[in-house]
Amino acid sequence: MRLALALLALAGCEDCSHAPTAPTTPTAAVVPPPLVAEPPTVICPPPLTVTAPTSAGAVVLYPLPDSQRGEGVVTVSCSPASGATFPVGVTMVTCVATDALNRTSTCSLNVTVSPPPRLSRTRIMAFGDSVTEGQLVVPDTDSVEVITRPDIAYPAVLSQLLAARYSDQRITVFNRGRATEHAAGSLSRFLTTFLTDTPDVVVLLDGYNDLLTPHGGFEILEAVAGVNELATEARRRGARVFICTLSPSKPGRRQIAMSAIRETNDRLRQVARGENAYLVDVFSALLPHVDENVGSDGLHLTIAGYRRVAETVFAAIRADLELRTPPVQ
Repeated sequence: MRLALALLALAGCEDCSHAPTAPTTPTAAVVPPPLVAEPPTVICPPPLTVTAPTSAGAVVLYPLPDSQRGEGVVTVSCSPASGATFPVGVTMVTCVATDALNRTSTCSLNVTVSPPPRLSRTRIMAFGDSVTEGQLVVPDTDSVEVITRPDIAYPAVLSQLLAARYSDQRITVFNRGRATEHAAGSLSRFLTTFLTDTPDVVVLLDGYNDLLTPHGGFEILEAVAGVNELATEARRRGARVFICTLSPSKPGRRQIAMSAIRETNDRLRQVARGENAYLVDVFSALLPHVDENVGSDGLHLTIAGYRRVAETVFAAIRADLELRTPPVQ
């Protein structure tokens, strides 16, 4: 009986050779690490060139570089900073972008500060008659009465234009205009004022009164001869000479025939070539808007006309006397 039970037990437990295993615990889910942004990148603006107002340098403003990517807040700092004073020459600006993980990226740009413009000569004598002196027609006087306004005369406006561009230099403009004076008889005063002012530049706008005074048909020759004499003396004394053509006229009490002005200007061009002077074409500058530039008496200029003359003379001086500085290395 016992043997039978034992055999039955063995027959029903073929896998009893394997020991029972303990219950398994479910495997925990794998949590991936948090995503981290790529390191920051920074892109600097293109190179920048400015002109310094003085030899001390220039305050330079430039945009902050663009940054991309990076973790958290990305800060960008540059040195030298925008708004700093940069010396004349080339300065490298280095910019650094830093993210919340203290990862960095850098870029750079060159800031070139050119030296301020300068003139080779700085003492300018403007010589002539009432158009240099700055006479204006008084309104409501039937174009008869004129007043002298040195503050709006072309030498005064020229001085302002020169001071604005050449702020690193002291440039002096002398207004030596005198009403009613003829070019043909002004040499004595010219020499006196030249010795007093010691200019290194002479601007001649003269001859109107010669043309207004009948002299047997020799008015044009006398006007031109007078300007030629002044130019010769200025050149002999070492001054750079600028000869202006006469401004256009229009109908009025002091009108000069346009044919006479054109012929005078043609001869003044010849004088300029002979004296190696710079010709300033005032006539062409004022002609397109003659009604706006010339007063009601047909001769004296308006405030706008005097400014236009000053701008034309300024452009000539800049073209001829501004120093050409080599490129900044």
